Amino acid sequence: MSQPSIRVLVADDDPTVTLLMQAALAAPEFAVRVVDNGAAAWAEFNHSVFDIVLLDVEMPEMDGFEVCAAIRQSRGAATPVLLVSGHCDAQFAERASALGAMTLAKPVDWSSIATRLQDLLRQHGADSGR
Repeated sequence: MSQPSIRVLVADDDPTVTLLMQAALAAPEFAVRVVDNGAAAWAEFNHSVFDIVLLDVEMPEMDGFEVCAAIRQSRGAATPVLLVSGHCDAQFAERASALGAMTLAKPVDWSSIATRLQDLLRQHGADSGR
């Protein structure tokens, strides 16, 4: 019997990044839903169930920090969130940490992202007692 797919919400306004993300997080291990702005990410998060969320920080309508804050306000820390940015300085890391989010630096290492997400979910499950 096979493991169920990991449900991933990806929000990024760069179509190249979203195509690469879908290729790197391929079925059957992953089921990826891609949106191109923060408001769509927030709407999709409220419409479906996801195991993990990857949010670009700089997006139209709502940025990644705003979407993450909304997720935390509505569901707490139940869903792991990765904030993705090319500006991974100390201030970025502090803001992400304050929201209970992890960070992922651009450019993304496409060869290891699937393993990283699986490891993060295992760790999150162990931390939350699942």
